[in-house]
Amino acid sequence: MIRRKRDTAPTNGKQSPEKPTDSRAGPKAATTPGPANNHAEPLSGQISKNGASIFSPCRMSYTAVGLLLVLSYAHFCVQVAREAKQIWGIPIGHERAVAINKVLHVPGMIRRGANWFGQSHTFLALLRVLGGSKSQDSWNRAQEYYDSQRDAVLQRAINWELHKSLEPMENEVYDDITFYDIIAVRANVFYANLKEHGWMDFAIEKNKCQMYRFIKNNGFPHCSILKEWDDLTKFANEAELVMQDERCEKYSCFAKMCHITMGHLNSAVRIKKEKTFQDYVQWASHLWNKRPIDWDRTWGPTFDKLTDMLKPGVMIQEGYSGGRKGGKDSPIELKVEVVWGHAYLAFVTMGIHDCGNPIILRNGDVIEYQMKNFFIAEPEKCHRANVVDKGFMDVVWHLAEAFAAATAFDSIRVDIFVPESGDPRNAVVNEISLSSGAGYAWHWNFFTKLWVEGYKARRLLRESGKTPPVSRFDVTIDKINRGEDFYAKQYSQCNTTLVSEAQVKRYCY
Repeated sequence: MIRRKRDTAPTNGKQSPEKPTDSRAGPKAATTPGPANNHAEPLSGQISKNGASIFSPCRMSYTAVGLLLVLSYAHFCVQVAREAKQIWGIPIGHERAVAINKVLHVPGMIRRGANWFGQSHTFLALLRVLGGSKSQDSWNRAQEYYDSQRDAVLQRAINWELHKSLEPMENEVYDDITFYDIIAVRANVFYANLKEHGWMDFAIEKNKCQMYRFIKNNGFPHCSILKEWDDLTKFANEAELVMQDERCEKYSCFAKMCHITMGHLNSAVRIKKEKTFQDYVQWASHLWNKRPIDWDRTWGPTFDKLTDMLKPGVMIQEGYSGGRKGGKDSPIELKVEVVWGHAYLAFVTMGIHDCGNPIILRNGDVIEYQMKNFFIAEPEKCHRANVVDKGFMDVVWHLAEAFAAATAFDSIRVDIFVPESGDPRNAVVNEISLSSGAGYAWHWNFFTKLWVEGYKARRLLRESGKTPPVSRFDVTIDKINRGEDFYAKQYSQCNTTLVSEAQVKRYCY
């Protein structure tokens, strides 16, 4: 039996013709059914068929240059935000950094963002984690203090004669708002009032001359203003004689720009004998047409628009007579935060030598907080012994609350000078702030919470059919004049344990 040889031809018996090959295509690779070819062409080779490879030396060079430029720009912006003295050998400093930011904007965003994050709920929560049980205990103590003050604050809030210009705040604040954000909200209210009504309540902080007019008109103890000028030529012609006042010889005097309140702009200088009068004329000339730019805080852009409205001015002020070394050195300065008329805490900025910068609370606690220690509360004994235990704070709390009552603000910081030794009743109001950048550690959140809860309490009062009290003054806050006997007689009722002998003698008899 003969077997037939199996043929690969089709079953119909016809042989398939061979397909012609294209000589232009070159040798044709054999194709076989089954798995894909494990020796596929590399990606770079496939891409190169339609153009140059992305991994070519030319494109790699362009990419490296681009990355270098981006990193250099980022480094430059960070250094500008830090106000570095030099960048790549070029002098920078504060004024040039601010000028650069006007063009780039990024350094200001970095600076404001970093400052905002430093007081945010997220950052404070992170510190509690990093600091462990001691940081958590410190947080708990701050919360306990808040609980102890809450009823007093809310009771004051529903009875507080709030200025009518601040009533829109009731609908703008919200739960869990941060300290910086509520200040920014109030700045927006100021700006809306300025555009709609022409009100300039903010001038009580941002115009030092107006600030001291308010202080004087409402009878608060302060360092006397020898003279103020709204004309640079008159200052150049008249100020030299004023600087020769005997009070400047005894306690030192200061020249201060009215429309610039930022200390880093050198807006206040001590008058010294070793300097010539022309030095002060040049100082005033340099700052006369400048406008403050707050690129540190989130509320800065709004306040910058407000301060653009201020007219230039300069004044000469007597120094504080209760300082060290016979009055010519710095006194103790306490920055007191008041919310709804209740003094909540005092931050020591210029304290007793070598004693730190603690926070003093109403319960007598004196606590030092440092970020490097994750805000772990450390008791501070120096100011407790020399300030709290000597009864200084009774006068400080009273003076700060009196000032808040005079202004009808929802919240305000009152900066008070007290003598390191001597009679605490001789304390004076140095200045005030509506946009505090001071550091309050764990108290940031709780102070802000009370600020918001005060508005919520007033809203509930309104919903019950009652109207929360409103200040009787129709003028803007900076123009309020309750009379020079307000502090000593009207508010303090001539209480000789709180008011100085000089003020009692002047206004009470």
